[in-house]
Amino acid sequence: MTKEKIAAIQKQLRSGLPEGEIKEELRKEGYTEEEIKQAFPPHKADMRSWYFISGIILTIAGAWRFFVDESLLLLFFGIIMFTLYYAEYRRQQQKNE
Repeated sequence: MTKEKIAAIQKQLRSGLPEGEIKEELRKEGYTEEEIKQAFPPHKADMRSWYFISGIILTIAGAWRFFVDESLLLLFFGIIMFTLYYAEYRRQQQKNE
């Protein structure tokens, strides 16, 4: 499959044409399943909002637990979530550049 054909497929996807219809069209044109898979990269979920919200909740709960019974476990998990958020944020920035 040529780069021009893949670019045309991506343009069709952005315009709102369902992925299934495009794949069926490609099958009718004689493309193999392997070639079709090359044109449709796997979707990667953006987990930044989940990491951020979880970090906030765990940090607040961890601070409360620290003052109540001096436990740092939830606070530690909150820090881990913020670290994951920052790593994902940096990865997205590098991907966009």
